[in-house]
Amino acid sequence: MKRYFRELSVLGALAAVLVGMAIFAPAFFSPQPLLSLLTREAPTLVVACGMACVIITRQIDISVGSMFSVCSVCAGLLAARGWPLVLVLPASVALGALLGAVNGLLVAGLRLPSIVVTLATMVTLRQGLNLVRQGEFVNLPDRIQWFGLSQMAGQLVLVSASVVFLVALALAMRHLAAGRFVYAVGTDAEAARLAGIRP
Repeated sequence: MKRYFRELSVLGALAAVLVGMAIFAPAFFSPQPLLSLLTREAPTLVVACGMACVIITRQIDISVGSMFSVCSVCAGLLAARGWPLVLVLPASVALGALLGAVNGLLVAGLRLPSIVVTLATMVTLRQGLNLVRQGEFVNLPDRIQWFGLSQMAGQLVLVSASVVFLVALALAMRHLAAGRFVYAVGTDAEAARLAGIRP
């Protein structure tokens, strides 16, 4: 019990908040507000999964918000130019993977501090986005919004996809060698290196 005291205390605080909401704002638990809340936080869940892997290895990435913005704007611009959804999604994901790979190469390959690298990435992407877009909002075509489905169906797809991603990552971290390597590097990078794992 003592081993999980910190986690249990957070769970207890969350339970207390939920009980308070049930007493003083029961409408919060109706389907539509809950679905709206889950929809709003689904992208955050996906980003948090990636950040968890970075933090487990005792690194930090403060550029993730700027990367998310760049990928979102890229997706919006491609959609506005007539690209179909089946191309917009992989293109934006590939861009995010490329930006993340650049950070990873600088940190792992050149042994630069992750906070310095990601700070530089954050500033570069943010200023570049401001220079290109001048703060202009990107409107998504109707055929792209909510994956081309109704709003409720699109929300369900978004929430379901984020949950599937979370479960898949949890299983991978627990059962795949790559996941164990992440934990090994975070526990002791030098021991992991001596064992043949390159941090």
